[in-house]
Amino acid sequence: MTHLNGLPVSVQVLYSNHYTDGFQDILSTWTNQGKSVGEWIQHLCSINQPKLCYVKVFHVREIGLDTQTLRDTYPQLGNIIIIFSNVEANEHDVMSAQNILKALLTDSKYVCLERVPFQDHFSLQHIGMGNLKWLNMQSPRNLNVHDLSTLNAERIWIDTDQMSLRDLNRFFKLWMKGSNQRLQELSIFWETEFIPDWNVVLKGLKAKTKRNSWKTKLKIKNCRGVCGKIRFEWWRDQNLLHVEFTVPK
Repeated sequence: MTHLNGLPVSVQVLYSNHYTDGFQDILSTWTNQGKSVGEWIQHLCSINQPKLCYVKVFHVREIGLDTQTLRDTYPQLGNIIIIFSNVEANEHDVMSAQNILKALLTDSKYVCLERVPFQDHFSLQHIGMGNLKWLNMQSPRNLNVHDLSTLNAERIWIDTDQMSLRDLNRFFKLWMKGSNQRLQELSIFWETEFIPDWNVVLKGLKAKTKRNSWKTKLKIKNCRGVCGKIRFEWWRDQNLLHVEFTVPK
């Protein structure tokens, strides 16, 4: 499907009821009522004029919408979630993701990327140079620490097994030299069975530290005199390392 002008037989709508003890999701099927797919999207987004940003979820390989269709259909403000399948991405997949970002990235402040295969012509730099408030990357492929230092996002969350402690050391050194000026929070998770060697991260940072075998806290300062706080924590029972870097406003 390359456009959203087709008339569906029926429309499935998932909504939540809020109770004192939580939420209950309800799936309902609505009849066509003469609306195209695009008109249904616009109709559902207009209900109650919500103040929160809209969320647009795109499963790459299942869509092939052209850029103009996306611009004409979706509200300007919103979140974008782009999900690549588990299989190896092909040229068409990357082109689909490029079309989504070309159409919607300039109007979005919150972006989530799952299993995105970064390449020379589809790099993190192309995605992160916008003034994003939040960028979440789940299992990114070919993540480059130097591309990470070019991001202009306020908050960055990463779930990956591709970064090393040396990569983190390089990132913090680049931040100290002036990169990522808008960054307020960087949070990284990855699985590891070994106790991290904190000395690899601390090398050359001239940081004030408090540490033990499984937790470390330190402070660093960049060339503009701004201080950042780094907290490393290794959860032995989960084989999970969490790195949190925060910069006060």
